[in-house]
Order: sequence, then C-alpha cells, then structure tokens
Amino acid sequence: MPTPLIIGAFIIAALAIIGWVITETLKVKHGYPVEDSWGRKVEPRDPAKLARLQEENAALRDQLDAVYDRLETLERIVTDRPSRLAEEIDNLKSLPPRPDKVDRRPGSSKEDK
Repeated sequence: MPTPLIIGAFIIAALAIIGWVITETLKVKHGYPVEDSWGRKVEPRDPAKLARLQEENAALRDQLDAVYDRLETLERIVTDRPSRLAEEIDNLKSLPPRPDKVDRRPGSSKEDK
C-alpha cells in the first residue's frame, strides 16, 4: 500500500508536468521563443507566418501610437484653458485643407456651388 508521502510526491510531480505543458503551450500560442530540452531556442518552422505576425505587430504598434497621440490631444483639450482652446480652433480653421482629406459633407464640393 502506497504511503501518503509517495502519493504526495506523485501529485507534486504530476502538477509540475501539467504546469510545464501549459506554460509551453501558452508560449507557442503567443509567439514567445520556445526552448528545447537543452535550453536552446527553437526557431519557428513557418517563416511566412512569422513575417505576417511581424507585419501585424508593426501595424498594431502604429495604431497604438496614433491612439496615444489622440489621447494626449484630448487630455490637453480637457486640461487647457477655454480661451486657449478657442484660439487653437481658430488657428486650425485658418489652415488650408489637407490634400489627403476629402470633405464629404453635402454641399461642400465645388460642383454643388
């Protein structure tokens, strides 16, 4: 009959193995480098997938940078004095329109006038 010490050791070993399997699965799922039994990094086998992930990562970083810029602008608008805000809006109204932005409001095109 197994003693409680042997049963406890078996349970601890089983939990350690299960934890290792879960950790390695999460590493693979999220693109972290995986190591072999000797501690060397194992490279991904699909370079096309890696390239797609790197492109997606770069695009997401660009989007995040744009969101941070917008957030900084909104924070500045909320915390600035109202007179300064009105002044900046007037300055923006006097700027020429950007060529990459098209005004899609009804009546705004030159043909409508």
